[in-house]
Amino acid sequence: MRKMTTKAMWLWSICWLGGLGWAPLSAQHCDIALRGMVWDADTGEPLAYATVQIVGTNRGTFTDEKGAFVLLNLCEDSTYTVTVSHIECEHETQVIRLVENKVFHFYLHHHVLREIVVQERAIAPAAVQASETLSSEALSQRQGLALGEALRLLPGVAVLNTGTTIAKPVIHGLHSNRIAIVSDRLPLEGQQWGAEHAPEIDLFTAQRVSVVKGAAGVRYGVGAMAGAVVLEPAPLRQRPGWGGWLYTGLNSNGWGGTVAGAADWKPAGSSLSLRLQGTGKRSGNLHAPDYWLGNTGAAELNFSALAEAQTGRWRHEAALSRFAQHVGILQAAHVGNLTDLQRAIESPRPLNNDDRFSYGIRRPFQRIQHYTARHRASRALSERWKLSTQYALQFNRREEYDVVRRTGSAADKPQQRFRIWTHMADVALEHAPLNHWEGGVGAQLLYQYNLVGRGGLIPDYQSWGGSVWWLERWRHYPKPWELEVGLRYDYRRTAAQTTGTLNTVDTTVHFAGLSGTLGILRRMGEHLRWTFNTGYAWRPPHVNELFARGVHHGAGTYEEGRPDLSPERAWNTHLTAHYERPRTQAMLTLFRNQVKNFIYLDPQRTLVLTSRGAFPAYFYAQADAVLYGADVSVVVPLLAGLAVEGRASLLRAYRMALDSADGAAAREWLPLMPADRFQYGLYWSSDGQATASPKLSYTYARLTGSTTLRQTRIPAAGLLQEAPPAFTVWSIEAGRTFPLHKRPTQYLESGLSVRNLTNVRYREYLNFFRFFADEPGLNLSLWCKWHF
Repeated sequence: MRKMTTKAMWLWSICWLGGLGWAPLSAQHCDIALRGMVWDADTGEPLAYATVQIVGTNRGTFTDEKGAFVLLNLCEDSTYTVTVSHIECEHETQVIRLVENKVFHFYLHHHVLREIVVQERAIAPAAVQASETLSSEALSQRQGLALGEALRLLPGVAVLNTGTTIAKPVIHGLHSNRIAIVSDRLPLEGQQWGAEHAPEIDLFTAQRVSVVKGAAGVRYGVGAMAGAVVLEPAPLRQRPGWGGWLYTGLNSNGWGGTVAGAADWKPAGSSLSLRLQGTGKRSGNLHAPDYWLGNTGAAELNFSALAEAQTGRWRHEAALSRFAQHVGILQAAHVGNLTDLQRAIESPRPLNNDDRFSYGIRRPFQRIQHYTARHRASRALSERWKLSTQYALQFNRREEYDVVRRTGSAADKPQQRFRIWTHMADVALEHAPLNHWEGGVGAQLLYQYNLVGRGGLIPDYQSWGGSVWWLERWRHYPKPWELEVGLRYDYRRTAAQTTGTLNTVDTTVHFAGLSGTLGILRRMGEHLRWTFNTGYAWRPPHVNELFARGVHHGAGTYEEGRPDLSPERAWNTHLTAHYERPRTQAMLTLFRNQVKNFIYLDPQRTLVLTSRGAFPAYFYAQADAVLYGADVSVVVPLLAGLAVEGRASLLRAYRMALDSADGAAAREWLPLMPADRFQYGLYWSSDGQATASPKLSYTYARLTGSTTLRQTRIPAAGLLQEAPPAFTVWSIEAGRTFPLHKRPTQYLESGLSVRNLTNVRYREYLNFFRFFADEPGLNLSLWCKWHF
């Protein structure tokens, strides 16, 4: 052993001396200085007295009052691992190659300010208002679905369908222009007014999806009179390196497939972070229990890019996205004359149906594209005050193709085309707690230009808008009370003009109004809390409600607007009790929404025959209305890891009408309101929790039954057909998550689900095409998501 040690020492000495001998012959210079700056990543301020250390050496220094540092006598073109740390921050490590005259920047996240960011999130209306959030496994299971279908699981949320390929969310009976879709803090501005215009949202861009119930107009504007669906993306990387995920999914009904993925990258020595994401979907005709649903294929191709960087005291975020969809419309829903329409409604099976499988999409169909470009900048003015600005441009193109004779120059052109450009600018000044109050003020400007071009269902229009808002929340821990108050003023001016068509319009309308919210939270012990929220909201009538006249091809209906409609004004109140323990959860929400001048589509008994065929008629009407009900959700443990689940959604909605006999006010049920729904089942998780926790290794399984009662609360006149009978649909789902390596960022999620397990025939009352066909039958879905 001693001989071996002696030989090793001699060998080491020779190599060391040899290195000294060769050193003068090399071109390397070891008189280079490493210069750098250290910044607080949350405030953008220089960080003084931070420690700078070269790993593996005794070389180090401190930053000065301006956050600068210098390390002398280092070698050019050499690679060093440099660690920067601060007593109040997380350390930052970078591998750098030293180059003369280059300044390196390090960004450290300040512990205290990161806590402030968490508190800022608490000022969101969802914290006090009644809200629901999709669990992590529920979102993973449903990311391949449309937004409306993915939210169907939540209490108080229903789905308004147009056939089998178009779905949009309904919150407590209200939808479309009364619900704001907010993705990464930007309200979606498309053609939301159409009942068959599904939100142009790719669920794969979201890490968290929440539904805010009740008036949310103070935060999200006049489009949130009934609530909001809020999608939040995953944060970008904060440490240098690569990461991302890849998703694949298959569906048996429609033989559809989905491929999606995202890649994140943060280069070393830079504050820049990047993400690229894409989604592709393709499916063919869906299958009802007894027949194929002709022309119900769909295709989708989406893309998004996000970036953020720090420049001095400013943090910049930029995003680009493209959503493109090609959706087939059930051909059996478009008939040529009144007699055929009546026959189709009375037939138990769809008439003129292409009863076979095909990936082809023929007329009628829709093509939708939605583009978004956004820039957001924020600057910490101090440790408590932050200024943020945002500008966004959105462009939406929707084309609807009807069944026509393929002759002439218009054979391949759409029958209706809608294009809308939206410019939106926001500024907000927010603060961390000051005397136990936190919140902010803000303003917004909006300009929209809508060009119809073809079809003439609605006129061309331009819209200008502005708003100012104020929102504050009081919280004094450990006191059990919390309070939230807010106000907002909105102004809208719309100029509509169309000439040379049967629907001639040339007018300008102005609307303005206040919105307000008051929320109270009371904690009663560790597990129980009560929230009370009441809010006043308003909504101006949209152009389609004022001036629509003609066939709405995507919905298969004839619609007429009313130019004399007044703004809706609603007083919305929610009371919620929420009880939560590790394995037990219970929630009860009681709500009442009183709406003055409520605007609704009133189904007519008459059928309208046009040059495009025969269609059910819907006229826009207005009356005072009341919507009230309850949402219930319960999870109770039975055995280790096994729990029973239950949910219920109850709604009553009526309008006030004048009795024709004595002129007194009388109540009439509102049309197209969700029927009572009950969900129940068993849930098992290997970690023993009531819901799957974000561990790297767990298994879960769920059996769920969903019973929808027959809607008996419908208007006495005006419906073509009675509501469908009650039905129960059973579903099962299971999944497993397990690590692939010892690194926690690399793991695999996988799952399967079976929808309509018993292949039952049923029809949804809220499906516009329920007159013509059944809902889809059994569907087996398989999916996996690899995180790397």
